[in-house]
Amino acid sequence: MNIRTICLAILAHGEASGYDLKKNWEDGPFSYLGGASFGSIYPALARLEQDGLIKSREETQPGKPARRVYALTEAGREAFVAEMSVTPEKDIFRSHFGIIALCTPFLPRETIARAIDERLKQQRTEIAQLEPLIEQEQHRSVGWLLEWGIAQFKNEVAFIEANRERLEVLAGSTKPGDRREICGIAHTDSTQAAE
Repeated sequence: MNIRTICLAILAHGEASGYDLKKNWEDGPFSYLGGASFGSIYPALARLEQDGLIKSREETQPGKPARRVYALTEAGREAFVAEMSVTPEKDIFRSHFGIIALCTPFLPRETIARAIDERLKQQRTEIAQLEPLIEQEQHRSVGWLLEWGIAQFKNEVAFIEANRERLEVLAGSTKPGDRREICGIAHTDSTQAAE
C-alpha cells in the first residue's frame, strides 16, 4: 500500500499532524502494517492537500512552535473509501529470522538455538506490549487489528516451540558452497556446465 493511501487511512481515524502520522507508524496501530519517514510523509501530505483530499490548519501550542494539523475533506473521504475498496494486495513478508532458518544446514546448532530463542523472546515481547492496548482501545476496528496481530505472534510462538527440534537437527549438516541441491536451489557442477 502506498504512502498516500496510508495517510488517508490514518486521517480517516481523525485529524493529525505529520508527527502524529509518523507516531502512528512507529508506535500506533499502523506500526505493523508499514512505515514511512518524515521525508516521505510531508511530500505526500502536500500532494494530498494540493489534490484537495485533505485540508490543513495551524494549531498553536503553549511553549512550542505551532503545528500543522491535517484532516480529510469530503473528496478525501471519497478517495479513502475508493482506495480501501480495491482488492487487497498480497502482503510482503520479510524476515531476518526466516533467512537464518533457511540457511540452517550451513550454520552451527548453537547459532540456530540462539536465533530461535531470540525470535521467541521478540514475539513474546510483542504479545506483552499489544495485549494491554486492547483494553485501552476505543476503536473496535483497532482492537480487532490488535487481536489479529497477537494471534499471529502466538501462532508463530506455538509453531516454533513445537518444531524447534526439527530445525535444530538440520544445523551443520552441510558446508556452505556444497554443490548439491539445497533449499530447492539446484546447483550445477562447473565441469558438467562446461561440457
